[in-house]
Amino acid sequence: APVAQTFFADDHIQAQMVLDGIITVVDAKHCLQHLREEKPDGVENEAVEQIAFADRILLNKTDLASEEELAELESEIRQINGAAPLIRTQQSRVDLDQILGIRGFSLDRVLEADAEFLRDNQDHQHDSSVGSVGIEHPGECDLERLRTWMTKLLKERGTDIFRMKGVMVVQGCSSPFVFQGIHMIFDARAQGSWKEGEPRVNRLVFIGRNLSREELTAGFKATLVGAEA
Repeated sequence: APVAQTFFADDHIQAQMVLDGIITVVDAKHCLQHLREEKPDGVENEAVEQIAFADRILLNKTDLASEEELAELESEIRQINGAAPLIRTQQSRVDLDQILGIRGFSLDRVLEADAEFLRDNQDHQHDSSVGSVGIEHPGECDLERLRTWMTKLLKERGTDIFRMKGVMVVQGCSSPFVFQGIHMIFDARAQGSWKEGEPRVNRLVFIGRNLSREELTAGFKATLVGAEA
């Protein structure tokens, strides 16, 4: 909402630009659990809000879900937003004509859903248990230790880790080791090359619920070459 509000709160932007539409990308494998998550009184469910305000909904990663799971999710989405076209995708591949130049945004429709949309002092509360942890640390990782840590982390905390990604320096690997994951789905591989003069530093970001910076940092440091086993 804050980004969309900018198009109406700033006269200069409103005169020069138009809000064509709000596109929401839905993770077909994991979205349902977030839509059904119970929040404390007064705390907004961000997943529900993002679908409610969408003018186009991309149901992505459909290859990771069964037809029955997709049908159940689509039914849930339709209960929240029955007006926005629902487009199934894999790796977010979509015909741009379906998401650009759509003239899909309707302020009247949004105000029907949220009469306070244009107010700056909205009292929406967001889930304070959800946050992010960033780690930046020099050194080389031992690949076997790294895999062991990641496997253990996802097994124990996968449901609470919404997203993780990073670039790491792995011993014996001349390329950056890039990883990304969503809940318990994880992928990591050597990719690309380091830029000339670029410092080789490990950078990781975790987004999720009740994350411990100390726990994640200690776990990562234990994968470094020379760290105590």
